[in-house]
Amino acid sequence: MANQDPTPPPRDIKRTLKSIALFILHQWLLIGIGVACVLAYYFPNVAKSGGVIRSEYSILYGAMALIFLISGLSVPREKLVLHLLNWRLHVLVQVFSFLFIPAFILAIVHIILAGDPDEHIDRAILAGYIFLACIPTTIASNVVMTRSAGGDDAAALVEVIIANFLGPFITAGWTVTLLPSTSEFDVWRTGDGNLSDMYRDVFKQLGLAVLLPLVVGQLIRWVWPETVAKVMAKYRIAKISTACLILLVW
Repeated sequence: MANQDPTPPPRDIKRTLKSIALFILHQWLLIGIGVACVLAYYFPNVAKSGGVIRSEYSILYGAMALIFLISGLSVPREKLVLHLLNWRLHVLVQVFSFLFIPAFILAIVHIILAGDPDEHIDRAILAGYIFLACIPTTIASNVVMTRSAGGDDAAALVEVIIANFLGPFITAGWTVTLLPSTSEFDVWRTGDGNLSDMYRDVFKQLGLAVLLPLVVGQLIRWVWPETVAKVMAKYRIAKISTACLILLVW
């Protein structure tokens, strides 16, 4: 019997490479997030606050503003107004965010407390779970991932802005209310820190990195609607916001 050549034919190699390339193109957001995590691990000084690229300005304001400028250029004004007036959507999303998720996490925390009387799990971690459940969803990732999944990014945009305006007024008090009544949680329940700096920073970032670029994008779209639509489609400008999200992860 003649020996068979184990080398696959060129056509099979091309087909395999094409499949790999298509997979990377379709999943490039997840792959990019993974790469960003690896880079952050090995080069923490690059994107940390006060680091090489001064991420507290270049990313938290620059990249974030670019995401919402692109959102303002992409989303029709009529859709924004429609979702802004959709009170049923507001009730559904905000109740789910501020009531259902905290209740679900609180139930898990109480289950852990019942099964861990010797405090093998640090109570600070459990307090952090409750706090994390009470804060609103992240702004940029919510909008970008909704757009990437083919969802209604206008609805996501409206809801995350509303949630992040409500968050500073709801999260602190709601977290303290939901903390278990046992003594090991008193250190977080009785905190008397001044929240004025937090309010100032939150609303400063919402104004400069979210609302201002969103309004600018809407104005540009209103003045040159056809030109903006053509440029956005031709150059796939929306992909830039996905790259900015990867920078935020970094």
